[in-house]
Amino acid sequence: MQNTRDPEVPVLIVGAGPTGSTLGIELGRRGVSCRVVDRLAAPVATSRSFTLHARTLELFEMAGIAGRFLEHGLRSVSMDYHFKGASEPARLDFSKLHSRYPFTLIINQNVTEQVLRDQLSTLGTSVEWGTELKSLCQGPDGQLSALLVHQPSGREEIVRPKWLVGCDGVQSTVRAQLDIPYEGDEYTGMQMRMMDVPLQGFALEDDRIHYFISKERLLLVTKLPGTNHRVLISDMEGTPATQTARSAFQYVLDEHFHGSVSLGEPEWATVFRIWKRVTPRYRQSKVFMVGDAAHCHSPAGGQGMNACIQDAFNLGWKLALVSAGEAGESLLDTYEQERRPIAQQVIEGTHALHSIIMAHGRSVEERIALSRDPGFTQQAISKISGVGYHYREALMGAPGFPRLAGLTAGDRAPDARLGPNLRLHDLLQHELYTLLVLTSNTGGTADRLVTDVTDRFGTRLRVTVLAPAHGNAARSTGAITVEGDELRRLYGAADGDVICLIRPDGYLAMRNRFTGLQPLLATLTEHLSEAS
Repeated sequence: MQNTRDPEVPVLIVGAGPTGSTLGIELGRRGVSCRVVDRLAAPVATSRSFTLHARTLELFEMAGIAGRFLEHGLRSVSMDYHFKGASEPARLDFSKLHSRYPFTLIINQNVTEQVLRDQLSTLGTSVEWGTELKSLCQGPDGQLSALLVHQPSGREEIVRPKWLVGCDGVQSTVRAQLDIPYEGDEYTGMQMRMMDVPLQGFALEDDRIHYFISKERLLLVTKLPGTNHRVLISDMEGTPATQTARSAFQYVLDEHFHGSVSLGEPEWATVFRIWKRVTPRYRQSKVFMVGDAAHCHSPAGGQGMNACIQDAFNLGWKLALVSAGEAGESLLDTYEQERRPIAQQVIEGTHALHSIIMAHGRSVEERIALSRDPGFTQQAISKISGVGYHYREALMGAPGFPRLAGLTAGDRAPDARLGPNLRLHDLLQHELYTLLVLTSNTGGTADRLVTDVTDRFGTRLRVTVLAPAHGNAARSTGAITVEGDELRRLYGAADGDVICLIRPDGYLAMRNRFTGLQPLLATLTEHLSEAS
């Protein structure tokens, strides 16, 4: 039986995991309707991923939902590498991150997904479970035709979306329908075993992720919200006790803790393999691959789900602007230009971590030496947390403006204290571009700038004037008085006013000295269409 219902959907999202749900939220809060379908009959009740890192939480904060995750998670301040025979662990300490979230949030993936689905529902979109993409056709004019099959009835439906996004994982149907390769390889001969289970006698800190590293095996133990711990074992195929039975996990625990730590009744267990792969392209005309459909890598550092969610944030605001007719389609090309290099960096970075914690057969001494390489710790913290990734190569900034040292186009806009109860990231919690004017001049100049930019671009962006507590600028209409010097140190300049254009995903589109209104307006037109 075939049925056509609402065939002209603006965006069809295939896959309702964290990636697809995040993309649906980013579209929905900008007024773009979408459908989110998933071939599974119901949400998965178990959890593979268990980490949300600082940059992901910053992005969720911009969407207004970070607090909901914090309510359900545990804050972990470090990743501790306990090398066999070493007296002290090597420690990746996240507590000094320059972020409102200087920690890794330990939260079960199924809980993360539920929070996202709840938010998606409040925006008017419910996941359509048991709905499978069976085929996808693309006409010469780019028109899409997707055949959906609804289970258990077998009802068929043809949908003609303007855009289709594959968020359907490593076995992506969307990618297969487009015949796009998934290039890379597998960590051959290795298996990963995972169990969520109560532990008795585990005396190490609950606010740290513990890695126990020997020549032939990795054991990861961390406390989860509730009664369980996550116990993950990585070893080579053919080594003793490779099953997921409770006794097999107890065998490995006994190797490290000599009988002092015992397993309770497992909630669930699984075995899986790991790949490192990436597609050669993320977009084919009106179709996009996002998240695991576009890339996958070693789980070292727990970056997988975070990188996927950050893909969705990058594409979401761009697709919304194009769908609303407020930007040209060329903006969508920047999704691949920006996110594919990040995927390559994540693959390389996780492989470097993998070489330390899961290079089974390699001596522990060699791996300890790698962990002590100059710069390893800070680089690992920066990349795992996500705050160190940038789009500098893809964003060239504003030509014709004098260059400033420090932050530049493509950098993450770092947070800064503005006052006792206000931080810079509080000003980014909306769906638009943000134009920051850091001024020390008279209020009249800033007022004219705000008026002229608003007249030209209307609601396409928000303009905020930030002024020091002393001087005439503080009297500018609507100006925010800034205490302390953190903002000026990060964003400002010693000689003159500075303008910063921040994209809807919290990355700098420009940071330059203010040299006049006309150069500023010319630059803004490269990012924004003018108000009608």
